[in-house]
Formats: sequence, structure tokens, C-alpha cells
Amino acid sequence: MGISEKINAIYVLQRFVRMSRILIPTYIELNRKMELSENDNYRIERIKSVYDNFRADPVASQYLINSNILGLIQRVYSSMKSEENDTPEGYHNYELFIKESDRLIKQWDRHLLN
Repeated sequence: MGISEKINAIYVLQRFVRMSRILIPTYIELNRKMELSENDNYRIERIKSVYDNFRADPVASQYLINSNILGLIQRVYSSMKSEENDTPEGYHNYELFIKESDRLIKQWDRHLLN
């Protein structure tokens, strides 16, 4: 992978992580609602389509940014989809995702300021 491809891949990865940091908590919040509006159902379906079509290899984030963030996203979504998010393992994976995504976003924001 050349330097240009690597820079583009990192940029795409950053956007995906930032997007996931918003979409995953939104998905969980919507799924916990007792009554969903038509708009809520639409939002859930749109979020599911993003992650159902997600085909990145978790090794990519390890290679590109030295982080297991893609694997965490996959595990969290798998837990959410199977409704295992309220289990200790699901909660643990979610917390790891939040901590790692926040760390990465903070690091990327610092680099933008420099």
C-alpha cells in the first residue's frame, strides 16, 4: 500500500469511527424506547444498513492506526443486533468501544489543531 492509499484509508477510517461514535449510541437508545415512531423505525433501519454492509477487516485498523476499533465496532454491533447488549459482555464491549473511539477522536482532533 502506497502512502497516498494509506492516507486515504486512514481518512475513511476516521470518518467511520466518528460516525459510529454517534450511530451506535443512537441505535441503542432507539432500541430501548417502548414506542417507536415511523421516523425512529426509519433511523434504526438506516443504521442497520450501514453496519450490515460493513465489510472491513478488523486487522485494517490495527495496521493503519494501531487500534482494534474496527473489531470493537463489529462486536458491539453484533451484540446490539442479537440483543445481547444488556449482558455483561455486551456492556463491556460497548464501554471498550466508547473509550477507544473517544481516545482516537481526541487524538485526531489534537492533530488537526497542530
